Amino acid sequence: MRYFTPWSREGHVEQYYLPRIIQDIVGKVKVPIGDAVISTRDTCLGCESCEELFTPNAPHSAMSLNGVEIFTNSSGSHHELRKLNTRYDLILEATRKAGGIYLYANQQGCDGDRLYYDGSAMIVINGNVVAQGSQFSLNDVEVITATVDLEDVRSFRCSPSRGLQAVQARTYERIEVDFSLSAESGALNTNIGPSKARAPFFHAPEAEIAYGPACWLVSHAFIGKLCTNVPY
Repeated sequence: MRYFTPWSREGHVEQYYLPRIIQDIVGKVKVPIGDAVISTRDTCLGCESCEELFTPNAPHSAMSLNGVEIFTNSSGSHHELRKLNTRYDLILEATRKAGGIYLYANQQGCDGDRLYYDGSAMIVINGNVVAQGSQFSLNDVEVITATVDLEDVRSFRCSPSRGLQAVQARTYERIEVDFSLSAESGALNTNIGPSKARAPFFHAPEAEIAYGPACWLVSHAFIGKLCTNVPY
């Protein structure tokens, strides 16, 4: 609330005038902004923000009924003992009920104060983990990848009761973009198949107690060193 005003107009989209320097780069004067989803040639993407995953009326439920197949979450979830287990359960429950592909990315490192963000990125499809990042790391960037089949999502969602709820659900405005996320017809390498489901990895509580504070101390010390090298 100090720097931003929450967007509380559910399902509302309006036109935002770009600064002139950006207009010259992108060749557009206005862009849509608000509560919308992105529609490509082959699928539809929606976004949750951080703690929305933890709420009872999480956006992924309504978005899934509106045809969104890929959910993204750019999270800033700090480390607490056994909190990764909670995130994992919530993401699995979301995709088990709603179907879909959940791309969960979490910050990793220290915020310069008292919090340590423990990473643990995940890719989940229909209640199955297909990729998982490390929980405690001093790396600046960590990337995980997986190959998924959109048809698995569509077949998973084939049920009359779900269809009944879908026709009664509120509609999201779709921002149309002219490209595909999947391979063009005939261009798919037949040697590449969907990533196999894997068991999640959790540190023992004793290991979390050891790794979490240690990573915070190292990250905090590194940030302090950077600050002392900055001329005032």
